[in-house]
Amino acid sequence: MQLFTPTKATMIATLTATFLAIIKFGVGISSGSIVVLASAIDSLLDICISAFNYFALKEAKKPANKHFNYGFIKIPYIATMLEGMFILASAGYIFYESIRRLDAKIPLNETGSAIGVMVFSTIVVGILVLFLKKVAKMSGNEVIQADILHYQSDLFSNGAILISLVVIQTSGFYLIDPILGMLIAIYIAYGAFKIIKSGIFMLLDRALDEKTQQAIEAIFDTSAILGYDNLKTRIVGDRVFLVVYVVFEEGITLLSAHSISDEIEKRIEAIDPSKQWEIIIHLEPAEYFENSHLDFTKRKSS
Repeated sequence: MQLFTPTKATMIATLTATFLAIIKFGVGISSGSIVVLASAIDSLLDICISAFNYFALKEAKKPANKHFNYGFIKIPYIATMLEGMFILASAGYIFYESIRRLDAKIPLNETGSAIGVMVFSTIVVGILVLFLKKVAKMSGNEVIQADILHYQSDLFSNGAILISLVVIQTSGFYLIDPILGMLIAIYIAYGAFKIIKSGIFMLLDRALDEKTQQAIEAIFDTSAILGYDNLKTRIVGDRVFLVVYVVFEEGITLLSAHSISDEIEKRIEAIDPSKQWEIIIHLEPAEYFENSHLDFTKRKSS
């Protein structure tokens, strides 16, 4: 039994982000550092996003009903897209504020406390990323994967912030604060686009990867059929939907055709037992294609 489910993991991430946001805001305001304030704002967004993901994952577990026959499994991918949009918006704000600070040449008040809080934040976020990776590996959940990317960007930015604060403390070159803020904003925006792209692909019913498709086609090529047609696949989380027309030779009984199709289903499901397969095989006689002058993909082996 899995100790930490994706739902529990998002709750832990929410509590962690809340704690970090509070201490970062306090130190960011007292020190006047734009990068620490930016990190605090990012932690605030983490709170909203992780909380939203928590409820999204709970909703996704609801059973299908007469209005939603396939359930609510796509809700987490809507959450993934919204998360990417929130991150992109935060990157835009950080970039804008960095330019404003660069032009105004605003110095920092003090850096000792800022360095301390960023060291602490880096350690906490590092532990959180390792924890989320373990949960993602066991569950394969896309929402947790998006959270990992987000918190990994936090690690990168925390490290960069630490370097900038040390440089400011040792050299007095405070302009590195807004300059680094702009670089962090660009990096965060890049990660946001990747998250949004992942969510869009899932909402648009992306097909299985080429390697898995080829494995499925190889099963048709080694089955007691004439061929197949109109093979379509789509993947949503851990569920795979597959529809195909299987062509049988003239004179085969319906019972025999059904038995062969059952065997094909079992072989396809064995490709990836971790997935929940929903396979629909239409049994088609060869005469239908001949009389309709339609082509189908003939199996390669005899």
